[in-house]
Amino acid sequence: MADSVIVRYLFTFLLINACYAGLPGLDNLDQDGSPSTQSDNHLRDDPFSIEKMMVQHPRYKCHQCEPPDCGSEGDSIGVCGDALYCYKSSVRASDGTLRHSRGCSTRRDHAQFTCRTNQPPLGLRKRHAGQLNITCCQGDMCNDGSFPDLPPAADTAIEPLPSNTWKLWASVIASVFIVSAIGAMAIFVLRRSHRLRVSRAALHKLGPDSNYFSSNIYGPHVTSACYEGLEGSQNGGGLKAVAAGDSTLREYLECSVTSGSGSGLPLMVQRTLAKQVTLIECVGKGRYGEVWRGSWCADSVAVKIFFSRDEASWRRETEVYSTVLLRHDNILAYIGSDMTSRNSCTQLWLITHFHPLGSLYEHLNRTTLTRHQMMVICLSTVNGLLHLHTDIHGTQGKPAIAHRDIKSKNILVKVNGECCIADFGLAVTRQHVQDQQLHNPRQGTKRYMSPEMLEQTMNLQCFDAYRKCDLYALALVLWEVCRAANGREYRPPFHELVPQDPSFDDMRKVVCIDGARPAPPTDTHPTMVGMANLMRECWHQNPSVRLPALRIKKTLLKLATNDNSIHLNEDNEVSV
Repeated sequence: MADSVIVRYLFTFLLINACYAGLPGLDNLDQDGSPSTQSDNHLRDDPFSIEKMMVQHPRYKCHQCEPPDCGSEGDSIGVCGDALYCYKSSVRASDGTLRHSRGCSTRRDHAQFTCRTNQPPLGLRKRHAGQLNITCCQGDMCNDGSFPDLPPAADTAIEPLPSNTWKLWASVIASVFIVSAIGAMAIFVLRRSHRLRVSRAALHKLGPDSNYFSSNIYGPHVTSACYEGLEGSQNGGGLKAVAAGDSTLREYLECSVTSGSGSGLPLMVQRTLAKQVTLIECVGKGRYGEVWRGSWCADSVAVKIFFSRDEASWRRETEVYSTVLLRHDNILAYIGSDMTSRNSCTQLWLITHFHPLGSLYEHLNRTTLTRHQMMVICLSTVNGLLHLHTDIHGTQGKPAIAHRDIKSKNILVKVNGECCIADFGLAVTRQHVQDQQLHNPRQGTKRYMSPEMLEQTMNLQCFDAYRKCDLYALALVLWEVCRAANGREYRPPFHELVPQDPSFDDMRKVVCIDGARPAPPTDTHPTMVGMANLMRECWHQNPSVRLPALRIKKTLLKLATNDNSIHLNEDNEVSV
């Protein structure tokens, strides 16, 4: 029994010994009994070299040299032994320098790293990277001979730009051009909007006559004859209208060259004004002199030439036009005054805006008005008279002014249908009345004189009495305008009662003794009926009953609001 146990243990020992001797790596156990797995891991990582590692590798001798001692064949200067592989290499640096070397690898890991270096990369080679080519071999002195070849050096040169580079430059140039065009367009729009704002501000300040052709409701043929010299020009050449903003005159009136009061050019400019104005044609004559159409800085201007004997009237009108804050849309725009000599005669010039339609008297003689046009004329005239009659208090206020010669011939028609009051040769202020500067209070046009002036019963020391006379004359002007709106032929007030040039006695008998007034319009339209009632209140025999200018304006606006044929703007005013 004991023999069988011993045999069994012996058989088990031999079996275990035989199994231990047949497994690779079990002979390399550490002192602590754990096996070494480094070679086994290397074998599993590189299965193709397992067979070589299972056997003893031979060792070789190889040529060995380093640059720059390595050249062509036969230049080797050393020999290395106990090598697993021999190699030779060619290297071209990034600067183009070519280097050759020979050597050997004595360790397997070094051999694998060296011989696998010249394998082609997976990606594209960088343009400025160096070039390398290594050849490995096994055998004594097998790395003799020529060195491995490298690609041509031209591959490392800077690659030329692609053929479609012109598209890139074209896109850059096009972008610059587009940005420049957009910038230029933006600048143009901003400059234009700035000019429009300046023009609108000047139009609001100077009145619609600042641009003669902007809103001509009567047709272009009226202004073409006046501006282009088609009719009545003495020199045959005439003038052409200049667009608003391009005129030096318009720049004078709109910019900062004025004296600051809004009453015309500064004195230094006025003193040389006559030398810059060219007279073109005479457009009218009056008791004080002549009115000419002239040219100043390519613009048409009106030149009122006074005779030397009427210097007082010229001085009075210049003084009134120079009043602070007098400038208004419905007051004739004043440019300047000057003295000059012509044909050995002293002439006194007063230069204002030129209005080609002429006076209201001329306009009513050639035109039949609609109710809208009638209301535009009436309201603009009343606005101008209201501005004259109003005191503006302040550091530089405007005194109230009485015109004393309101009539249709002293009211000018603008091309937009509005009117402006002109001819201030007889105008007075409150200061004139207080200082008793009126040598002959009974002045003016006899046909438009009020009853108290004809009877010489007005209070000459009361300034308000002169304003009441203006309101009486205004009522007669309203009658003339309403008559034209009815389609009737123009006739002056009292045409059937007095001669063409009546005397004081003729007018006194008709107006004061007989108490006659022009026949109001017979039209039954509510607007015309309201106009007739307004006239009766304004030409009343008693001055204290006459309506003031502000009440007349409000009455006209009320009549315009109730008439559908009269167009109102957003400010509830009659549009022009």
